[in-house]
Amino acid sequence: MALSAEKIWTDFAESHQLTDKTFQTRWFGEQSNSEEVSELTEKILAGDKTATSKPLAYYSSKDEPIPQVGDYFVLLNADMHPVGIIETVVSELVPFFHVSAEHAYNDAEGDRTLSDWQERSKEKFSSQMRKFDREFSTNDPVVCEVIKVVYRV
Repeated sequence: MALSAEKIWTDFAESHQLTDKTFQTRWFGEQSNSEEVSELTEKILAGDKTATSKPLAYYSSKDEPIPQVGDYFVLLNADMHPVGIIETVVSELVPFFHVSAEHAYNDAEGDRTLSDWQERSKEKFSSQMRKFDREFSTNDPVVCEVIKVVYRV
């Protein structure tokens, strides 16, 4: 029987004396695309994907808090079952065209080059923002996050 996100978090938090911390659940990719979620989850657990990004306007559109350094998330797989815990170790606001080649590489998608990241991200961010009747511009700031796996189920 699979452990619940709450149980995994409670065990982890107690063993690391994190009495003042809370968690949220999180997955990467479109929930409706289980293949994408599986691929990204595997990359995260393998340590290949250590960076991610979204337009700043995405967070306000979803009324979702921007990830902060020290935030913990129970990582969910494509079946929405917990597979680990990740921690945000960097969260910074960066203009789209100032996102670094290092961040693009650590995003671990496409061919891992900055130009490929920019091309894919423009398309992905535009699609994300259209869901909120908003346009994405390459002048918009992007939340660039670095994550690390701190626990595997």
